[in-house]
Order: sequence, then structure tokens, then C-alpha cells
Amino acid sequence: MKNKIAILGVASALVAVILAACSEQLEQDVNGVSSIETFYATDDDAQLAIVATYDMLTADNLFDWASPTFIKTLPSDEGTAGGGGSTDQPRYQQLDNYTWDSSNPAVQATWQVNYYGVFRANMIIENLEPENALRERIIGEAKALRAYYYLELVTQFGDIPLVLQGLEPSEFNQARVPKADIYAQIETDLNDAVAALPHKSDYSDADKFRMSKGTANALLGKVLLYQGRFAEAATAFDNVTGYSLVDNYADVFTEAQEFGDESILEASFSSQVPYDWNYPWGTRFENNLHVQLMGARAGSTPELGLIAGWGFNYPSEKLWDAFNAMGDTERRDATMFSEQQYLSYKSTDPNFDGSTWWDYNRYFRLKYGSYDAETNQDGAPKELNYGTNWRLIRYSDVLLLSAEAKLQSGDDAGALADVNQVRARAGLAGLGSVTLQDIIAERFVELAFEGHRYFDLIRWGETIANAELGVQVPATFTDGDPAHYGDNFDYAKHQLFPIPNSDIAAATNMTQNPGY
Repeated sequence: MKNKIAILGVASALVAVILAACSEQLEQDVNGVSSIETFYATDDDAQLAIVATYDMLTADNLFDWASPTFIKTLPSDEGTAGGGGSTDQPRYQQLDNYTWDSSNPAVQATWQVNYYGVFRANMIIENLEPENALRERIIGEAKALRAYYYLELVTQFGDIPLVLQGLEPSEFNQARVPKADIYAQIETDLNDAVAALPHKSDYSDADKFRMSKGTANALLGKVLLYQGRFAEAATAFDNVTGYSLVDNYADVFTEAQEFGDESILEASFSSQVPYDWNYPWGTRFENNLHVQLMGARAGSTPELGLIAGWGFNYPSEKLWDAFNAMGDTERRDATMFSEQQYLSYKSTDPNFDGSTWWDYNRYFRLKYGSYDAETNQDGAPKELNYGTNWRLIRYSDVLLLSAEAKLQSGDDAGALADVNQVRARAGLAGLGSVTLQDIIAERFVELAFEGHRYFDLIRWGETIANAELGVQVPATFTDGDPAHYGDNFDYAKHQLFPIPNSDIAAATNMTQNPGY
């Protein structure tokens, strides 16, 4: 006889739910273990289980240097991998250079993290009885989260296994299903979630992190847009109500604006543990260590509130030029700054020389910067204790997606209004008419380093992707990495990540994506 059990471990107020099987002769009482049949019996159980499901949004270091947000940024033309050299975090260098393969640990991690999220959502949906309003809402949250994780997976991997319940070991050999089936399930989950969830304004301040009607409608709009169902997508985006753009663009990414008026979905990190240099690397951090990874290698810049970082994710000259072409200094100066500006801050530092830095483009990043104010202030090493949240969906993102959906469905006036709302916040004059190229340009500068650009280019098709990613750009310095652009990008291959080797080996029904 085999039984499913849920192993519940509490660490930093987060609960991990793991499916396992045990043989009858090994069954015994174990502290911290509860059967699935008895665990989902109380409201407290339901609350613990849904927090565990949200937890996968922040599992950036569950497998050591494998942030799902950062992974989506690296192949884009927003910047270069950077770091200490070509062998510094090879998993990230490969993503930057289009040389990744099915053994890349970061690609494997984003696959696993999202499926862990799916599993935890499945356990709630399958086992929690909707006996009261709280449980009905939590099931709605679980369906919205399952939709989010599946949308991440289908966007990055294409056809994938569709699992909607706990599996026995004999059922682990799952085949991939067409992405149309995944989209259909995502729509079903999101429609259920819209009906079950409250508006963000109905949550207490402590619960603003939760899925809401607005989040579910934003995700629904995305999945409809990705399928080319533009009029339906526009309707879904118009149903994302109760949000507004923060007046000052630079304030959006501060701690004060976490879960603020513009926030639709965030990955919530904490800097309160705190960690030190003896922390066992390769295990779970509850904070956003990638902020330190992406901090400027140049040293601290007190004038901007930055402390020194580890030099990953240098902005590209192309991004700088895109801001300047728009006359957009407000968003530019909240997103990045130039070496010339750095030297003006560091006028007493005559020894600065970035010519030996790997992948350095003469620009530094401010968005998601290594700000002193965003780290733990209680004596722990600040480098290891950032509480900065990833903004996964913002209202400006929705407005620009809405503009795209409306433009493609013939509502030019609606598209123009949405784009001009975003431009007005940046202090730019409104456009008189709008094209898809205008929307592409706005998304490039508005959403830089937020994990959208690469798969936006992919979904807009081969011609646009090749025009933006297939152009050879010389490195600024001789030790830079010119292969980041052009020669290595192959749309037929790189429009999807490969299915990880581990899953190909473990499941005889699993097939690989083209080119891998």
C-alpha cells in the first residue's frame, strides 16, 4: 500500500509542501508530517498552504543563482551578463550569449520552480473543501497562481506536461501537451479566479500581496493577447481597475511603493533574517540576493545611495540611445546612468578604469540597484540582505499590453489613450497616432530589466526579433563579449528554452524542443 503524505516544514514563516510516497512497513508517526487527507482540514491549514504557493514566486536561489526574473532578462538587448569574466556564473553567461543548452542549471531551475508552484496550487485546489468564504478565496488564489506558473512555463518552453492533481509515482511519466491546451486551462483557472477573488482595495494592507481580480484579469489579458485574441484581451485589460500610475517613475521601485497603487503582482522578499557570509550557499535565501549580484562593480556611489555590487547586468548602449531618442530623461535617469556621470560623482577617484571589466558597456543600472536603503540595517552584511521586491506585473505594463490589444483589434483611439497615459507620467508629449513600433519602443524603456523584453520580441515574430537581437554590436572594450548580439541568435531555436536534461532522462514520453 502506498500513501501520499504532505511534509510540512516551517522556516521563516514559510511552509514547504512536498508530495511523497512511503511503503506500508515504513509508516510511523513523524513530527512535522501530516497526511494530505487530514492536513487541509482547517482555515489555518489553508492559509499555510497558500503562503507556500506564493513562496515559489521568490525561489530565486532555491537552486543557487537561478532567478526566474533574471533568467528572462539576460537574453534580451537591454544589457550584458557582466560579472568577473566569461567563467563567472557560466549558467548566466550562456543565457546572455545564446549558447545555453538543455543542461543549463538556470533553465532547469526555472522549469522546476514553476512546476513546484503548480504542484502546491494543485494540492489546494484538489484537497481544500470550499466550506466558507475564506477557503473559496484561497482556492481562487491558488487557481490564479497556477495560471501564473503555467503561463511562465508555456511562454518559455512551449508544449509542456499539464498536471492538475497530485501524482502517484507510477504517473510521473507525463507527456507534453499542445500549448493550446495549456492556454485553455489557464483561461479556465483565471475565469474562476476572477469570480472568486476580491479587488485589491478590499484586502488589508498586510494582504496586498495576494492575487486579486485585477491580477487575474491582467493575466487573462496576457494569455488572450498571446493567442492573438485581441478584442477579448482588450476587454480583460479594461477590467483591471483600481490601479494608477505612481506620479514619479523612480518611486515605483522603492520600498515605500511595494504593493502600492501601481503594483498588480510582486515577488515579496524580506531582509529581516539576517544572513552573514557563513550562510550555506546554494540553499534558499529569503531576500533578493540578485540585487547585490547586479550592483555596479565600480564601487559605492553615495550621491545615488548605491553600494558596490558584483557587476552583473550592465545596461547596453542601445538602451541608453533608446531613452535619448525619445528625449526621455525621467525614465532614463531612474533606470541607468553613464560612466561620464559616474566620474562626475567620483571626481576624487582618478584611478577608475573599467577597460578590463567583462561585458562592460560604460553604463550602470539604477533600476533594482544595490541601494543602501533597501538592505538590512541591523549590523548584518548589507550585501546579503536586500528586501527589494521584483515587480512582476505593473499597471504601466497592463496599459501598454492593452494598447497593443486595442491597436490590433482596430481601436486606435483606445490604444493611443493607453500609450499616452504612460508617456505623460514620463513627462513626454502625447503621440498623435500610435503604431506597433511605438508600443514596442515604449515597452523597451518603460519595462527595462523587468523580465519582459526578450519574450516580447519572441512573440512579436521572427522579423522583429531578428531586427532587435540578430544585429552584431561591437563590444565597447576589447575584452567585452561581442557574441551577445547577432551571430549566436537563432529564432527557430531560441524562441524557446530547452526541456531540461533531467526531465528528458526521467520520462520516456518527454520530447525535446527543436534545436537542442
